[in-house]
Amino acid sequence: MKLRIPLSIVALGIALSAFSQNLNKPDPTANKRGCATAVPSQEWDVWFNARVEEYKQNQIAQKAPAANYVIPVIVHVIHGGQNVGVFPNISQTQVNSQISVLNADFAGSGLNVGQLAATAFSAVGAVNCNITFCLAQLDPNGVPLAEPGIDRINYTSKGWPNPTSQTTSNGFQSLMNATIKPGSIWNPVRYFNIWVTDVNQGTQLLGFATFPAGSTSPGLAGFGSAANDGIWVWSRAFGNMGAVSPPYHLGRTASHETGHWLGLRHIGGDGNGNPNGDCNASDYCNDTPPQLGGFSGGQYGQNFGSPTYPLHLGECLGSPDGDMFMNFMDYVDDPACYMFTPDQNTRIQTAMVNGIYRKQLTASSSTMCNLPSVSASAAFTLADSTCIDTLLLLTNQSLGLPGPTYTWSSIPSGAVFSPSLSSPNPTLSFSIPGTYTITLVAKNSLSTSTISKSIEVIDCGNLAGVSKNSLRGDAIKIMPNPSSGILTLLLKTTSSGNSVIEVSNSLGQSVYTSQYRAVGPEGMELNLSRLPKGVYTLTIQSGSEKAVKKLVIQ
Repeated sequence: MKLRIPLSIVALGIALSAFSQNLNKPDPTANKRGCATAVPSQEWDVWFNARVEEYKQNQIAQKAPAANYVIPVIVHVIHGGQNVGVFPNISQTQVNSQISVLNADFAGSGLNVGQLAATAFSAVGAVNCNITFCLAQLDPNGVPLAEPGIDRINYTSKGWPNPTSQTTSNGFQSLMNATIKPGSIWNPVRYFNIWVTDVNQGTQLLGFATFPAGSTSPGLAGFGSAANDGIWVWSRAFGNMGAVSPPYHLGRTASHETGHWLGLRHIGGDGNGNPNGDCNASDYCNDTPPQLGGFSGGQYGQNFGSPTYPLHLGECLGSPDGDMFMNFMDYVDDPACYMFTPDQNTRIQTAMVNGIYRKQLTASSSTMCNLPSVSASAAFTLADSTCIDTLLLLTNQSLGLPGPTYTWSSIPSGAVFSPSLSSPNPTLSFSIPGTYTITLVAKNSLSTSTISKSIEVIDCGNLAGVSKNSLRGDAIKIMPNPSSGILTLLLKTTSSGNSVIEVSNSLGQSVYTSQYRAVGPEGMELNLSRLPKGVYTLTIQSGSEKAVKKLVIQ
C-alpha cells in the first residue's frame, strides 16, 4: 500500500460510508491467533527498499521477465516421542499438502482465487510469483532422506522444554530462537528451514518468520542469521489435511510467513506501531490500497475473521475500493485470503537476488529436489492367513524414483481394499472364506513391476465338525484375533466350577491347556507366541457350558 493520508481530510460522504462499514468489523474481543513476526527496523527498510528500486531499474533496462526460482524445503517436525502421524508428529501427507498449497498460492492459482473477479482488485490480479517449493531429497551429508523434506526431532531426547510449556508469545519465541532453531537448523543457503511445533493456546500464535538479511544489513536485530533463518508454523495450521484446525486449516499461515521470509510487510503496513491502525503506514507496495485495518485495539491495522467484500470503503483516502483483505499479508482466516500483487512479487524477486540466505538456495536446487531415477520394484507384506471380516494392514515396501503409483487386486474377487485400490498402504478384508491371491502393480515413468502373494481366509466363528457354543454369543471374547500369539481372553459364565482352556492345532492335537484365571475385568492374557503360525481351535469348558473359537496366529 502507498503512504497514507489521514482520514481527517476525507469528504463527509466518504466518512459516512466508512462509518457504515465499521459494522462489518470483527469482534475486538474475539480470541484470535496471529503472526508474531517482528516489525523490521528502519535500517532494514532503507536497505531493502533501495534494493527494490535497483531491481526495478535493472528489469527495465534489461527488459527481462521475472526469474524463476526453485527453493528446497526442510520441515523440522518437533514432537515429544509420538508415533509418526500422531499429533504433533504430523504425517508426511500433511507436510506434502503444505508444499502443494505454497506452490499454488505463489503461482497465483490457489484455493478461492476465483473470488477475486467479483472485487475491484481483479485488474491487479493474483500474480504468479515465479517461485516453486520442493521437498529436499538429501540431508546435509548428502544421504537420501527416508521422508523427503522432513527432519523429525524428539525434543525430549534433546533435553529441550516442551514448546507448549511457554505460555506467552515472547517466551515461546525466545525458546525457538535461542534453543530449538539453533539446535536443529540446516544450512540456510541450501535449505529453506521451516519449524513445525505445537504451541500453548495462551500465546495466540500461528506463525512467525525472519526477514531476508543482506550483506550490509542483518535484517531484524538478532534474527535472520545462520542460526535461526526461516519460519515457524503451528502444527495445526500447517497444510490442508491431517491434524489441522479451522479456520487455519488451508495452509495459508505458511504462505503468509513465507511472504515475510521473502521481504513482504503486513498489508496494513504494521500501523506505525499504532494499535488502532494508521492510514499513513506503508507496506511499500503501490498496488495495495491504503488500509487503516481492523478493529480498535487490533494488531497494527490488520483484518481478522472472514470479511465480505467490500470492507472499509473510503476509510483511508485513496482507498475507494476498500481493504484488500484477501491479500495473504493480511490476518484474515484461511478461506478468505488468496492473492499476492505484482508489487509484492517485485519485493519477492528482490529478496531472491539480494538476501544472503535466499540467492544461493537455487544453486543446489537441482541436486536437492531431484534424485537419480530408479525403476519401480513392487513388494509388500501379507499374512499367511486371516479371519473373515478382519482388517489387515498391507505394508507396501515398493521402491522407485519418481515414486510409483499403485494398483491392488485379488483373485477371486471379494477382497476389499480401503480406502481405494490405488492407496499405497490400504487395509484389506474379506467376507467369504477361501484362498485368495493378492496382486500389487507398482508403476513409475521407468518401469512397471508386479508381485502376487496368497492368503487363506477362514471363518473363525464357525469351525466345521465342531458343535455350536452352548455359552451365550457374547460370553467369550478373544482380542486380538488374528494375533502374534499374545492375546487377551475374556469369559462371562454363570457356572460356579473352574473353566478349562484348551488349544488344539489343525490336526486335533492339544498344544496348550490352562485354567481360566482372570485378572479383574481385563480378563486373562494368553501367551501362545511359541506356537507356529497357523489356525488353532480354542475350547473353553466351564461346568456344563462349552465354547469353541478359532484362533489365528500370524
